[in-house]
Amino acid sequence: MAFRALGRPEDAEADALAALLVSAIDEVDGRGLLMHVTVSDDLARYFIVTPPANSARVQDLRAAASIRFQTLYGDSDARWHLVADWQAAEPFLACAVPRRVSAALEQAVAATRGCLISVTPEFAGAWNRVRKQLGADAWIATLNGRVLTLGLVGAAPKARLVSVRTLVLPEPVPPLAWLREQIARMALLDNVVPPSILFVQGEPLEAWQGGGAAFTASGREAMSVRWIRSGVRVKSRDKRTGSRVGSTAGALASRFASRITSGRSTS
Repeated sequence: MAFRALGRPEDAEADALAALLVSAIDEVDGRGLLMHVTVSDDLARYFIVTPPANSARVQDLRAAASIRFQTLYGDSDARWHLVADWQAAEPFLACAVPRRVSAALEQAVAATRGCLISVTPEFAGAWNRVRKQLGADAWIATLNGRVLTLGLVGAAPKARLVSVRTLVLPEPVPPLAWLREQIARMALLDNVVPPSILFVQGEPLEAWQGGGAAFTASGREAMSVRWIRSGVRVKSRDKRTGSRVGSTAGALASRFASRITSGRSTS
């Protein structure tokens, strides 16, 4: 069974949020079931960590991630569950979710006599499903309401996730040309080539349908959007190099789940 947190859980204490989750479980007759939980991206914080030179221990990587978190968000990670696909030789994706959210999940599952199998931040789940099929000519994104969480993929020295950025859509929904401009700007900031395909997991937007016939000023075919459903894998090889995206963040979701279910600290 999968469900998402309701209301504004970032403003709720663990007990109050647990009560909301128990009600949600009861509404779908979910007591006593195995549960796979998806955490909305508006509750998660994603960032890329560059490992220190000559890192020899996981503790060194954890320290680097903690410092990176504090630098980006101006806050200690003490109140966050922070997990990552720890890599000593290359930059890696890290993700943090508020501890009150994980505590509420534990309480709600215990109260309903269920079993928490996995806890997966939304973008991390999408990335883990499609990363092996993506080439450097394609990026992945999740759409939650009006918030687009984008995974930027770079090609050198090998295709890998180089950044995760958030884009808030204005009202009304802007056209595909606007999205292409925003993507091109992000690519410039991170010194990567804009994608020819953007795979988006979420509710399809009519304004972003089609658009494959446009071309950029350099004569390159303009980016198109392809919509994917949760749990569906995609195939996209880099037309230039034939390479596929590397393994960064491959185990992030399962590691997050193991920390939550065991109740151990992850910071």
